[in-house]
Amino acid sequence: MTRREVPLAPVQPATAGDLGSLLVRRRSTRSFGPRPLSLAQLTLMAWAAHGRTADGHRTCPSAHALYPLTLTVVAGNVDGLAAGAYRYDAERHVLILVADGDHRDRVARTTLADHDWLRHAAALLLLSGDMDTATRHFADQPPQGRRGRRYVWLEAGHASQNVYLQATESGLGAVLVAGFDDDRLLGLDPAVVPSGEHPLALLAVGHPADREQ
Repeated sequence: MTRREVPLAPVQPATAGDLGSLLVRRRSTRSFGPRPLSLAQLTLMAWAAHGRTADGHRTCPSAHALYPLTLTVVAGNVDGLAAGAYRYDAERHVLILVADGDHRDRVARTTLADHDWLRHAAALLLLSGDMDTATRHFADQPPQGRRGRRYVWLEAGHASQNVYLQATESGLGAVLVAGFDDDRLLGLDPAVVPSGEHPLALLAVGHPADREQ
């Protein structure tokens, strides 16, 4: 007879290994201190989002290996990196300057309720996606016209969790913000979101205020 409920043994972090420990410790951080990130720490965050691995794959899965995501780093308090908005080129593992200056405040102002604290994060990681390319690529999969967009959103979720876990391992704080005004974010001048792409998520990273020395 099939049981309707199957009790499961409690999971201990040691049972799940290092990943289990990270999952237990992962928390959203909404209060950031003034200590800057190092460029090495920021590099780990960008790579974790969707960087290349040694075997030529990526750190997060992508349907049909399409990789429609773009990561834009909005840096303002990073040692060794001038304030500016940078595109992360995963193929070459480099940051490419697209707008100099500190854009954290104006990006934070496009959010619905998070401006006051979000602008204090050392860097904001903006995930955007090429929805049109994904829609065309998966046009033969039902529901027609919508399947590709679903894959892009799923990929953004994979990338976001990677950032959370990498931040936790590095002793940093991170939080995902999805409540922002798309039109305001797309309308920023100079542009932060790549032309033709749809903004998906903002991830704030930095040193948690409660751990400042």
